[in-house]
Amino acid sequence: MTDTLTGGCKCGATTYSGSLAQGPMFRCHCRDCQQLTGTGHSEMVPLEAATFTITGLRREYQMTDGSGQPTWSSFCSQCGSPLTRKSQRMQHMVYVHAASLDDPTLYVPARTIYRDSAQPWDLPKDS
Repeated sequence: MTDTLTGGCKCGATTYSGSLAQGPMFRCHCRDCQQLTGTGHSEMVPLEAATFTITGLRREYQMTDGSGQPTWSSFCSQCGSPLTRKSQRMQHMVYVHAASLDDPTLYVPARTIYRDSAQPWDLPKDS
């Protein structure tokens, strides 16, 4: 897999690039991810914050995670595509939504987190 990943929003108004960070790609079923994506989970890819660049139209939304720490989500302000997640606890990483990658086939989830928050309709029958 390439070390530098690129991506952006649906309408093309916002693009990003960054180096793949040490850490797993993962599926998150937390309630924040459900509400931010409008789906049952999000698929996240960690990039190194020091190498991450993003250009174009975007808005950022700040919230508080379960431990009381601030987190931020960014979206294209033109088309609304979810793009990034950042947290105070993991300042050295920026997580991008796997579907926003230019080549989403590079996403290979290594783990699932907050499975206990998963909606019953979002889990395979054999889980």
